Amino acid sequence: MKTLRMFMNALSGTIQLAGLPEKMEVISLASNKLTGSLDLDGLPADVQALNLTQNKFTGEISLKKLPKGLRFLTLSANQLSGAVCLTSLPPALDTLYLENNTLEGSLDFRRLPKSIRNLLFDENRFSGTVDLGNLPESRTFLDVKNNALSGTVRVPHGLSGFFGENNELTVERVEITI
Repeated sequence: MKTLRMFMNALSGTIQLAGLPEKMEVISLASNKLTGSLDLDGLPADVQALNLTQNKFTGEISLKKLPKGLRFLTLSANQLSGAVCLTSLPPALDTLYLENNTLEGSLDFRRLPKSIRNLLFDENRFSGTVDLGNLPESRTFLDVKNNALSGTVRVPHGLSGFFGENNELTVERVEITI
């Protein structure tokens, strides 16, 4: 079995991701009632897409040992908390959705994979300053609205995003002059 799609089924209880078959490529358990903590370190090596949006997962998450071929990770609309390290993401990652949780701490975008295109971190408790100077050229969308970010953020030309509802944040758009 390479695909597990059981979304919107009112599934409840906990899940051990480490117990899934090694050849699993797509895991979609979104919009259920799954609970407990998430141990992402034990994901099957072949996983390319993991969608656990809109469940009731709690606790901290580690993104340090994700499968190298993971391209899509969405953990939105759960009850995840704690700081998130973005400096060891898999090289193939294209999409990372962590919005609508209670994640906190700073956002370090200095070592994102070159493949990253979509980053959603809105509706959390992230704080501090944000440096977008080292975002990969592939990025297309960033949403950090409704956090506690501060300082001045210089938004590179070509980046679409939402930065509102960060009361201490000043946004400057960098335009290219010819």
